[in-house]
Amino acid sequence: MIVEKLKLTAELNEQEYKKVGEIVEKLRGKFPNVMVRQYKTQKKLTFLDVELAERLNFDIILGKRKGYFVSVEMEGTKAKYAFQIMKAILDEAGISYSLTLDGNKVYDSLRRKLKESTLLEFL
Repeated sequence: MIVEKLKLTAELNEQEYKKVGEIVEKLRGKFPNVMVRQYKTQKKLTFLDVELAERLNFDIILGKRKGYFVSVEMEGTKAKYAFQIMKAILDEAGISYSLTLDGNKVYDSLRRKLKESTLLEFL
């Protein structure tokens, strides 16, 4: 399996948001190819052709809707690195988080549905 597009979002309080904002500005200063777009409720920083372990393109979005948030968005076959970028930002800001990727309920439900349809066809 290949992850081709991924967007991770962490909800923050105001203090955490300020810390993350400082870290993102520090990152912005470290890399030359950064495009910044300011919208009504968010600021999107696009990092182009950044040399980390590989050449990467990714977006970091800072904003406020119902509450403050930070998102990391990546497309293409290197989208798997979005987890590590988000983790590095949150770790640097001292924000605790839990990475929950448990979809067992959906998986189990889908398997049951598939078995139901085959049993009905069998009868």
